[in-house]
Amino acid sequence: MGLTKILPSSLPASPSDLRSRLSNPGASTYIFFIVDDDPATGKPWCPDVRAALPVVTKFFEGHPELDVSVVSVGSRAEWRDQNNVWRTKWGIHAVPTLVRYTLVADGKGDDGISQAQLVEEDAAREDKLAAFVKGA
Repeated sequence: MGLTKILPSSLPASPSDLRSRLSNPGASTYIFFIVDDDPATGKPWCPDVRAALPVVTKFFEGHPELDVSVVSVGSRAEWRDQNNVWRTKWGIHAVPTLVRYTLVADGKGDDGISQAQLVEEDAAREDKLAAFVKGA
């Protein structure tokens, strides 16, 4: 486990299809949605991502027991498209966004996925990040 950068194509079509990554009710996985690097600078084009990325990376390196995937929502033009898959299927409306997906049981054998989000500048605050993870 730990922090792993993955290709968007390796994710399922939507969060409801994450069940295969979650072993039992109460199990969680995290996905950190960031942006592509700007070709001119070699750094993320979004200033909030530039600020949050080192904080999130350091935090999760200290928590190797947690499953965390990092995925890019794309270039500035791709992200600004209101019909992109991250907005329409995944409910991501700002970057960076750290999402905790948790398998929940309804007691009738029908498991679902709940989600909580830590968004934009809050992802760059270690205190908020620690509280978010502790709230799992």
